Amino acid sequence: MIEPINKIEPLREDLRKLVPDDYLTTTSFKRWVVANNLQNVWSECLQYVKSKQTMIVVGYMREIESGDALTHLLNHLYQTDVSNFGKFIVKLLTYYCQTEGKKLDVTDLRMDMLVVGIHENEIAGLDKLTEKGSSEDVSDMTDEQKVRKLEKEYVAEMETEPNSHSAINAYLKWHTEAVLYLGNFYPIDNIDFERFKSMDNSSNGYGLRTNYQSSLATYNLLMKNTSKQQTKESTNAVKTPMLFISHSSKDKPFVEALVDMLESLGFTPKNLFCSSVNGYGIPLSGDIFETLRTLFSEHDLYVIFVHSPRYYNSIVSLNEMGAAWVLKKNFCSLLTNDMQFDGMKGVVNDYSISIKVNSNESAARLTELKDQLTKKFSLPSMDQIKWERKRTRFLDIVNSIKNG
Repeated sequence: MIEPINKIEPLREDLRKLVPDDYLTTTSFKRWVVANNLQNVWSECLQYVKSKQTMIVVGYMREIESGDALTHLLNHLYQTDVSNFGKFIVKLLTYYCQTEGKKLDVTDLRMDMLVVGIHENEIAGLDKLTEKGSSEDVSDMTDEQKVRKLEKEYVAEMETEPNSHSAINAYLKWHTEAVLYLGNFYPIDNIDFERFKSMDNSSNGYGLRTNYQSSLATYNLLMKNTSKQQTKESTNAVKTPMLFISHSSKDKPFVEALVDMLESLGFTPKNLFCSSVNGYGIPLSGDIFETLRTLFSEHDLYVIFVHSPRYYNSIVSLNEMGAAWVLKKNFCSLLTNDMQFDGMKGVVNDYSISIKVNSNESAARLTELKDQLTKKFSLPSMDQIKWERKRTRFLDIVNSIKNG
């Protein structure tokens, strides 16, 4: 792994929080590299990183290599061309915001750049990144346009490398959002909609490409005819809050302990959904995808992701993660005792609010989560001693679980 030089280490860490490494593998980023005549430099950085590799991580090497290549490039620029160091970062962030339709909090990065000696005038462009104004800002788009944008992003990734991690993620984001959008217009007994939403997305990237290509005609027809359908949801309906636990069914002992702790706070089946716990999941003979669609479209969700090695092997879990991302749901992450921060991939990663249950900070962070949930769901206040007892019991149980 390529490490940043000491002086720019905080800057590199904060930049990675804003521009994730998987973005550096996208066609969009490569287009920016070529547009700025950096293709040779970038290629040299990638070759240098590959020459220093000491291990291989199956499925994520492109992201790791690209992240290290950017670190190497930043080291080189700071040491040899500091006058263009700040300009390079501002240009990259500006392009990222334009293509991804994002607004960024650059407060920490601005401080980092000033600390390493970049003049205020050279980073003035950062201020524009927190402002709305890009024509690609998703908040300016209709729901249909958002779906089409995600489709376009997937096609770009697919054409570059269909079996890459970024292409698979892009497909899942697109398909999840498309099903949620179309579900507002078509009943579950519509044959075309049923066929589209029930596609088996558990295969690799090549299988997902086949799914996309084979469903394209049906998908386009469904999208075209939405204007002829009557929406099933009132745009003015008040959404009730719901706590949703996204997890792998193989982590049932963990989520059972979690639900037990949440019950002590005042959660009931009316405001908590967990598919692995009796009374909190899908009714008998229920359609899991339709249930999830209803939850995500009709409730103001707060999502707790239970990250584990098993989570990333569950296609349902990854679809839930994609749905939470496209709908901008509030969330936090819990990591099982056999899960590491650097193993968190996808749209919800280790830069989000995360609690590792066997860390020294777990008790304090769980109390923060309790306070946040109490406020959001208007729960009654809980006696501190009782809470600490319930919290300790939860941590004891989940840290005693033997996985694998």
